[in-house]
Amino acid sequence: MDESAEPLTPELKKRILDWCREILAARLAGTDPPPAPPLGDRRGGVFVTLKKNGRLRGCIGQFAFDGLLEEAIREMVLAAAFNDPRFLPLNKSELASLDVTVSVLTKPKPLKSLDDVVIGRDGLYLFHPHGRGVLLPAVATEHGFSPTEFARHTSVKAGLRPEAYQDPEAELLVFTAPAFSTDSAENEK
Repeated sequence: MDESAEPLTPELKKRILDWCREILAARLAGTDPPPAPPLGDRRGGVFVTLKKNGRLRGCIGQFAFDGLLEEAIREMVLAAAFNDPRFLPLNKSELASLDVTVSVLTKPKPLKSLDDVVIGRDGLYLFHPHGRGVLLPAVATEHGFSPTEFARHTSVKAGLRPEAYQDPEAELLVFTAPAFSTDSAENEK
């Protein structure tokens, strides 16, 4: 996210999550998507995670920081629902039981040492000549990873061997991704 932008308020987060559901409902109904909530000229990368009954249903994101945040959210909610190659496209019967999480990313920075990784706050992004892999902060928390296990799993996510993050040509980056979900929006009321 543009680090100079005002933080998203709880009310705006809820509006974004409602908008995500409206985007999906419109696509499923074959109608035009609704207008975005007022996000101004915020820019940033974003991941959208969809879960159904607590299980992953789709997750896609982008690290482009030059486009408007509203465009990134719109594109990623649709991609997570209809283009995640691990899942069939979303259908109407699933929409009511879907939990939506939006993670707004900070620009990735080179990681000097795994000792600098804060589990639960930091995500990892591996650039390697033979693949790229990203794991959001929540993944390490959900699985109880140590920083080393987190780096190893990021390598595997890139389609590489677990130690690939240590290769001289590999670059391991760290970012934060403050997330909010339909569950947390209910809790903030």
